[in-house]
This record gives sequence, structure tokens and C-alpha cells, in this order.
Amino acid sequence: MKIINIKTIIIGLPFENPGPDSSFAIADKNLLKTLLIKIETDKGIIGWGESFGYTSIAATETTLHSMVIPHLIGKEINSIEDIHKINKELQLKLHVFGRYGITIFALSGIDIALWDIIGKIEKKSIAELLGGLKVESLKAYASLFLYDDPKATADVSSKAVNDGYKIIKLHENKIPPILSSREAIGNLPLMVDVNCVWSEEDIKKIITPLKESNLYWLEEPLWPPENYKGLSKLRDEGFTIASGENSCTAHQFAEMISNNASDILQPSVTKVGGISEIIKINKLKLKNSRIVPHSPYFGPGFMATLQIIGSLTPESEIERLYVDLKADLYNGASNIDSKGNISIPIGHGLGMEPNIEIIEKYSIK
Repeated sequence: MKIINIKTIIIGLPFENPGPDSSFAIADKNLLKTLLIKIETDKGIIGWGESFGYTSIAATETTLHSMVIPHLIGKEINSIEDIHKINKELQLKLHVFGRYGITIFALSGIDIALWDIIGKIEKKSIAELLGGLKVESLKAYASLFLYDDPKATADVSSKAVNDGYKIIKLHENKIPPILSSREAIGNLPLMVDVNCVWSEEDIKKIITPLKESNLYWLEEPLWPPENYKGLSKLRDEGFTIASGENSCTAHQFAEMISNNASDILQPSVTKVGGISEIIKINKLKLKNSRIVPHSPYFGPGFMATLQIIGSLTPESEIERLYVDLKADLYNGASNIDSKGNISIPIGHGLGMEPNIEIIEKYSIK
């Protein structure tokens, strides 16, 4: 079976933010922009992928068309071995343009689509290709926007709990909103993603209230994110550290592990190099760490993450961006049930096909 065509499609999914306006980087005029990749084969089988996008979509799409797609037309794709071969060839050919960042974002989307194709060829879900589902559903955590306001953060945290979430994650970098959320949700698990803005000196000044907030985990607290020694020191202070959403390929995760920098490893399937790269990360000697993939998106990347966790890391929680989607590419597959869990679809490939009508209606170009 040969690859005969690859298309990129940008869609903007409308949503409502449950709180006030936010400066959170992924939101754009109440549209969640997604970069879809559609790979067509000469046997009529289609694979869907997603490259990390939001405000980097234009750069990633240009990389796909100028550097990646020309190498793929005519390639044979019949097995998992073919995926690994293609992935290695592309990384070798493109390494001169940068091992990490936009180049790997582009390759990640291609990899996801190729796994979708192989699942459809073999009439299996990706989870089955990876060894089989270990669980039927996953504990979801509500991943809130950055509000930078104690009352707003508390109100949205309470709303998420009332909606059925039993785990809350903030994107705050100041103590008052963190403490207000803790008070609002009681003893439920609370995580804080700082998005790398603190220095080690900053943390020394706030370490007491930070400890009092009793965090389930503290995510990417330091700038730069590869300050592994600093992260290791925070682990020694008693914090459960999560990191890795900005890391690409298994090599960076191996370095993180060797430096004892993280309790929670967070590869993002649309950024790290795709499903193939998460398989490699899962094979690393994790020491005292566990893998909880990063997934603040609603396209094929989210569906791939469900498959990965369900098969490879079934103890992991699943991140669900806390917004109210007004158009859903997968017809509610990311919604929680009454127990705060998200079910894992069992169809071939990614488990479900995207809604073509939604793609056509909300396509930006």
C-alpha cells in the first residue's frame, strides 16, 4: 500500500470559557485551532494525524509542506515496521533543521496518521497494536485556563468539581489563586502548571505557602524547563514534580530521568515525535517516575493519547482542557462520565473517525 496524497487542514473549534477572559496562549478569539493531517493511500485507507498547533500552526504547516510531505509521497506503508522506518528516515534527513521544536511537531502528526492507517489495515485499535487495552476508561483532570485572579480561579475550580471532575489542574504562577483554588475544592487532588516562569530564587520566597497548598503535583515550575538540577532539588524538598511537555524525543526524557528531574513524565504525542516516540519513552528505565502524557487538545492527538494510556500506562490520568466545546470533532469522546472518567473508544486505528461535517464547517482554509 502506498501513500498517494497528504493534506493539511486547519480547523477552529468554537468553545466557551467557563471563566473570565484569559491570556492563556492556546486560545484565540474563543477558537481552539487544530492542525489536522490527512494521509491517503492507494487502497482507499485514510489516516488522521495532528501536529501541535495553536499559535505555531502556520510554521508547522509550512514545515510539513516544504520539508516533510515531499519525502512521503509514494512510500510503502503496510506495517508497524514501515512506520518506524519512515520515522527514522525523516529524523535523519531533517536533523540539520533542528532536532526539536517545529520539525518534530510536524513529524508527530505524520506518525499519528500512519499508526491510524496500520490499525485500519489490521482491523485493530492502536491500543491493540500496542499490546491491548488494560483499562476501559481513564480518570480525567480538568485543565483550567490561566486566570491570574483568586476569585475567578476559585469559581472555575468549584464549577469543574460541580461538573463531575475529581482532579483539578491550574495554570497559575502566583500564590493567591493557587490557595483560593485549594480552599474551594477541599481535599481533592490539585495540580499547578506554572509554565516554566519561576526561577529557583522565586520558589525560595514562596516555598511555605506552596507546600501548604498540598499539591498532587507541581508542573514545570522552573525556567528554563531543562533546568534538571533545579527540578531535582525541588523533588528533594518534597514536591512531586511533573515535566516533559516541552521535551522532544526519547533522548530528552532519558536525560531528564538520569538527572532525577521528574516524578511525572509528560510526553505530548503531538510534540514529542508521535506514538512511536512515546513507545521508546515507555521502554526507558523510569526509576521513580511514571508517564502521564500531556494532552490539551481535541483532535487525533487526544484520541491517540487515550489509546496510548489505555495500553501502555493505564495508571495515568488524562488531561481534559476545561472548556465547553460548541463543535466537537469526535462527538463527545472527550467528555467525562458521572464518575469523572473518559472512556477509551475501541474502533480501528484511533478508535473513532473524525466528524467530516465538523471539519468542513469549521475549516479555516
